[in-house]
Amino acid sequence: METRHQPVMLKEVLHFLDPGPGQVVVDLTLGGGGYSAAFLESGARVIGLDLDPEAVAGASRRLSSHGDLFTARSSAFSDFPTVLDELGINLVDGICMDLGLSSDQLDDGGRGFSFDADGAFDLRFDTRRGRPAVQWLRQASVEEIQQWLSRWGEVRRAGRIARALHDLARRSGTVDTPAVRETVTAALGHEDHPNKELARVFQAFRILVNDEMGELERALDAVPSRLAAGGRFVAVSYHSLEDRRVKSMLRRESRPPQGSRHVPVAVERPPRMKILTPRPLRPSPEEIDRNRRARSARLRAAERLP
Repeated sequence: METRHQPVMLKEVLHFLDPGPGQVVVDLTLGGGGYSAAFLESGARVIGLDLDPEAVAGASRRLSSHGDLFTARSSAFSDFPTVLDELGINLVDGICMDLGLSSDQLDDGGRGFSFDADGAFDLRFDTRRGRPAVQWLRQASVEEIQQWLSRWGEVRRAGRIARALHDLARRSGTVDTPAVRETVTAALGHEDHPNKELARVFQAFRILVNDEMGELERALDAVPSRLAAGGRFVAVSYHSLEDRRVKSMLRRESRPPQGSRHVPVAVERPPRMKILTPRPLRPSPEEIDRNRRARSARLRAAERLP
C-alpha cells in the first residue's frame, strides 16, 4: 500500500541536514518514509525509527531498493541511542524528527487518531503495548481527565468536557470515536469552532497514551551526545508543547550553564550546539495550499559544535 503522507517542509529539512554519500542520518519518526527517501536519494545511509510497526513495515517495503543503506526499527525514538549501539554506530551526521501524525495514521479510522473517522478510541502508535485511550478514560476521575485536557491539549473548556467524558465512560457500554466526538460537541454547545476543541481533546489523549512529551524530552536529551562535530539536528513540531521542549533543549545546549552566586555551576561545560534558526521557520503559503496538514508546522535546526 502506498503512503498518502507528504513530508512537511522537505526542502528546508534537506537544506539544514545537507545529507550526502558517506554520511549517516537518523530519521527518528520514519512514518511514510518521505524524509528517509530523500536522504537515501542523496546517498546517505539512513536509520529509520518508528513506534508504529505498520509504518515501519510500509516504509521498509517502499525503500527496499536502497538495500543496506536503509535500516528500519520499530522503536520509540527515545531509544535511538540503544538502536545505534546495536548497529555499532557511535556518532551520526544528522538527526531528524517530524513530530506530527502521518496522513496514513489519520486516515486509518480504526485506530482513533482522527475525530473525523469512526473507530476505536485507541490512539496508541503501537497497539501491542500500553493501554488504549478508552481504558484511561474509564479508569479516570473527572479531575484527572480535566488535568489531561488542560495540560496536554490546552483545552479551553476542560472542566465542562471532562465532566461529559467522565459521564460517557460510566454510562455507556461503547466508547469509540463517534461517541467521544458527539459528547465533546454536545458539551461545547454553540461553540463557533468545535473542531478545534475536538482536535485538542484527541491530542491530549494521544499524548497521554503514548507518553509523547516524556519520549520527546528523553530523545532531545540524547541528541547532542550522538551527533558528530558539524552534525545537524532538525525538528519539525506542530504545537507549542512540542516546540517549547525543542526550543528549551537548543537554548540549554547553545550556551554555558547558568548558575548564580548562591548556586554556582558544579561543572563547567562549553556549549555543544549552535542554533541555526534564531526563529522557527514556517511552511510557505504554497506548501500550505498543497498540504493543509502543514499549516501549523515549525522547524528548528542546530549544529553540533566541535
